[in-house]
Amino acid sequence: MNQLPFVFPLQEPLLIFMVLIGLILFSPFFFRIFKIPDVASFIIVGVLIGPYSFNILSNDSSIELLGTVGLLYIMFIAGLELNPERLKTSMKNSILFGFSTFIFPFILGYIISSYVLHLELYATLLVSIMFSTHTLVAYPIVRKLGVTKDISVLTAVGGTIITDTMVLMILSILTQDFQSDTISFQVLKLMFFFFVYIFFIFYSFPRIARWFFKYIKRDRPVHFLFLLFMLCFSSFLAEIIGLEAIIGAFVAGLALNKSIPKNSLLMHHVDFVGNVLFIPVFLIGIGMLINTQILISGTYLWFVSGVLVISAFAGKWIAAFISQKILKFNNIQRNLLFGLTSSHAAATIAIILIGFEKHMIDETIFNATILIILISSLTATFITERFGKKLAVTIDTSIDENFQSRILVPISNPSTMKNLVEIANSFQSIHSSQPVYVLNILNDNKSSRENILNIREVLESNISEFNNLKENLKVITRVDLNISSGILMAAKEYLVSDIVFGWVEKTTATQRVFGNIFDHLINGSQTLFAVKIQGGLEDIRKTVINIPFNLEHESSFASIISRINNLPVSKDVEIEYRCTNEESLKSIKALQPRRHKQHFNYLLLENNMPENYRLLSNLHTLNVMFILRSQSIAYSAKHNIITKKIIESNNSNNYIIIVPGYGQI
Repeated sequence: MNQLPFVFPLQEPLLIFMVLIGLILFSPFFFRIFKIPDVASFIIVGVLIGPYSFNILSNDSSIELLGTVGLLYIMFIAGLELNPERLKTSMKNSILFGFSTFIFPFILGYIISSYVLHLELYATLLVSIMFSTHTLVAYPIVRKLGVTKDISVLTAVGGTIITDTMVLMILSILTQDFQSDTISFQVLKLMFFFFVYIFFIFYSFPRIARWFFKYIKRDRPVHFLFLLFMLCFSSFLAEIIGLEAIIGAFVAGLALNKSIPKNSLLMHHVDFVGNVLFIPVFLIGIGMLINTQILISGTYLWFVSGVLVISAFAGKWIAAFISQKILKFNNIQRNLLFGLTSSHAAATIAIILIGFEKHMIDETIFNATILIILISSLTATFITERFGKKLAVTIDTSIDENFQSRILVPISNPSTMKNLVEIANSFQSIHSSQPVYVLNILNDNKSSRENILNIREVLESNISEFNNLKENLKVITRVDLNISSGILMAAKEYLVSDIVFGWVEKTTATQRVFGNIFDHLINGSQTLFAVKIQGGLEDIRKTVINIPFNLEHESSFASIISRINNLPVSKDVEIEYRCTNEESLKSIKALQPRRHKQHFNYLLLENNMPENYRLLSNLHTLNVMFILRSQSIAYSAKHNIITKKIIESNNSNNYIIIVPGYGQI
């Protein structure tokens, strides 16, 4: 019998790289079945393949290199994503909360570490600042719920900048090799060089970036490499003056914050490379360091983990509670503040890894900290979603008069685009200066200039049939290997708020596993209108809209109702709203125009169960149904399941499936 061409742990570079890419590719698909976040999934697979479990990979220099870059990348992105302008709007609140969420967890961590766990001084201080730091893991939830402008969210974001800066400064002091008789001098020296370093980075980096982006503008990959170089250069300078490299990465991100638009393709490249390679490899490397044998060696680890987890949550809750009393927040805002700041991830990983490598903490504390990261990330997500929804129902969802919607219509078959373009054009306000963007994506080998021009000519010839609509349309052609990603990229580039597209009934076996275009677009933030109309819009005589429970609290609610009322149907059409509660009914009536060509009916269902919905099966009726994103205010798993079953069992009907967006862009 021939021996295998490899032994464990793997030594062949190609096999190591293949295993890493395979884990990064497939592990999120598997762990999402159990609702485990991607961050936690990478750590778990790292534990499984590491030297203390199945010993598939060893934590060698290649993984260490990618992991180091991943750690710096996490801190760099954290700096890029923080919005200094938001800090200015709530400066006093942010300063107060920033100090509170640093001091109280630090004091509690010091007491627990010193008097309960009996750790040495450096280990005690390291665990204490670990309690103080936090990562806004749950921030995407409040963004989707449309509550980012609430004062509690602004306070949490501003407080993060302050507390993380203080934590990283103390970390640099703790990791210095001071001699006992020169500690004061060394600290003063470090502080002096730190302020000189900060001044240099914040003065020079934005100016260099502006010059580079202005004159080197032909090659986007070069822009990304420039950012990567600036990240490494800032981290290297930080190490030269005695700071940790992660501080340099964080400062570089803050310095370049205003130089990179948040919706730019360059920012997309930054996110893409980090999320695809550097950050996953870093998290896998963290998992490989966890000694699973300790987990079954006795009860001490579980005791330490329990104490640290409870203390970590308690410290952040105390900070949120005291800040609430001083800042006059209500209970919902306090709990949202706690939820946003109770997760320990990026900076915590950095701190504990540095402490472990410098032998300031042992394996027990290291493993217990990893459990804190896993538990706190999951708990923070749950708390933020629960109280974010409660806060969202109090937000005014009326349309901002200054809001300019942008509508995208992806076209796969130019000959069937008439209904889609007419609907999209009716959605666009007559006072809007924005065109309707008509998108065609080439995803095969026919990507030559001649073919692109031919398709554009076909599109424009169809557009010309719409007479006065011609000037309101802008044709876009994209070449992409994946239609869904091409649509989302175009939507991001043009700041699109709504996407109107045709519904595809046929689902292949591959689509059942990996999803169809609708399943991919639902991961975006835009309001979606999936349209299936058998004939022409002029044949519609009745429109039935089935409103789910709590839809009136969605940030895009007013915009959606306005668009439904403006559907380009015949003048004598009857519009029937079927609501599940009185509040929805009142909100819809308040949004109806006083003078309108259609006749409105309102039907209040007996309860809010979606099985009360019934599609009307005839070519003269248009049924409007809703599917809701999992983190939306009105989300109900039962509603989505029943709605999908109703649609699948009525393929012969006319319908529009609406997915509410995250609000006004």
